[in-house]
Amino acid sequence: MASSGFSLPDVIQSIRKHRRVIIVVTVLSAIGGAIFHVAGPKKFEAKTEFVLRNPQYSDRINLYNAENRLFDYFANEDDIDRLMLMAEADIVQGQVIKNMHLAEAYGIDASNRKGEMQLERKFSKNFNITRTEYKDLVLTYIDTDPERAAAVANECEKVLEITFGNYYKEMRTGMYQSIMEKVNEEDSAIVVLTDSLARMRDEYGIFDIISPARYNLMLGSIKTNGKKDFGKALELIQNTESIKDEIVAQHTKQLTLITQYKTGLGVDQLPMLKVVTVAKNPVSPKGLGGMYTMLACALLGFFFSALFLLMVDNAVVKKN
Repeated sequence: MASSGFSLPDVIQSIRKHRRVIIVVTVLSAIGGAIFHVAGPKKFEAKTEFVLRNPQYSDRINLYNAENRLFDYFANEDDIDRLMLMAEADIVQGQVIKNMHLAEAYGIDASNRKGEMQLERKFSKNFNITRTEYKDLVLTYIDTDPERAAAVANECEKVLEITFGNYYKEMRTGMYQSIMEKVNEEDSAIVVLTDSLARMRDEYGIFDIISPARYNLMLGSIKTNGKKDFGKALELIQNTESIKDEIVAQHTKQLTLITQYKTGLGVDQLPMLKVVTVAKNPVSPKGLGGMYTMLACALLGFFFSALFLLMVDNAVVKKN
């Protein structure tokens, strides 16, 4: 029964038999690799590295509670996942493409949806973000222009900082605005109640502090002044003053909250990302060097030429 495989002696014999052809193919493959390396487009990879802070460190509870320092200042895995999701989304990549004018740089007409999709695919192909075992993130961008590769990588980090940070700042801004609206309502209510109290006191001649909300603080004894409806006026002033005192006390708390929620809303305040390595212009192109490219092509040429000639020899033997 004939064997369907190739034995080592058969392989060696075939290589010796066709050594001239194999050598020629190997040399030509190496030359082809050299030509491809010289004439082919060079691609440069720029890299920036940064760490993500714990988003809770900018929360007002942690900012104004000096005793609460038990949380980790570095982000957890869930926060890193959210950042990576945002980095690969159009909200970040689309803004980087716009800021860096990549449509003009790559010669792509992005005025229609087809060209826009082509530009997005090209950017996504060249863009990459990964995490390491130390919870830091490595963002890379590949381009034929080394200067542009570094500029795009750094711009990605800046846009990512703004976008990710604004997610939390927008929530705090919403809280701040809601409390601010409540404060404005309380301001109006306090003005109305103050005018009402002043009018009633002048009308009935009652100027004592009689609000239960002030812990029954009494300045002197309250005696009738002989005016009509004195008792009714006393109750009205007491009720109105109690309501006003409660609103004023609540108003003070709201003003404190406004100050706390307003903290850190500035553009450069409480950043989320800490850059460890700034992307710089890469010197060497990405991929194998010229020598390794020639060697790899020579090995491939040797392997496939030897395999092809071995199959031819085996087919001839079987035919005879």
